Order: sequence, then C-alpha cells, then structure tokens
Amino acid sequence: MFKMIVGRFEIIATSGVRNGSVRVGKSDAQAYDVIDRRQTGNVTPEKVGVELDDAWSYCVRHQGRAEGIALLH
Repeated sequence: MFKMIVGRFEIIATSGVRNGSVRVGKSDAQAYDVIDRRQTGNVTPEKVGVELDDAWSYCVRHQGRAEGIALLH
C-alpha cells in the first residue's frame, strides 16, 4: 500500500473508482484519494479518484490555508 503524508492530509494510492477504490501500491495505482488525518472513526475521503498531481495540489493548498498562508501559482 502506498501513502504519502502531506501535513494534516494523507494521499492513498487506489485501484480507481471504477475498480472499487481498493488501496494498492504506487506501481498499481490508477487514482489517489485524499484523507484528512484528523478524522477518526468512519473516515470519508476529502477527494476520491484524482491524479497524484491534483491530490498533491489539494493538500498543499488546504494545508497553507489552515496555517494562514496564501499560495500563488
């Protein structure tokens, strides 16, 4: 299983929405889900079935907002 921690978020490699979003290794990843690591219990992903670049951008943007930092691109 592949996961990447980006601040308060975690990016998880999955088999993609069409394939049931099962967690997989990076080499088998069809898509990525973003999870807020502060959630407990029944965790609902923030983003489901996105590209790695989109997942990374989402995490960085939202992490910056949480810390009051404006990120420009």
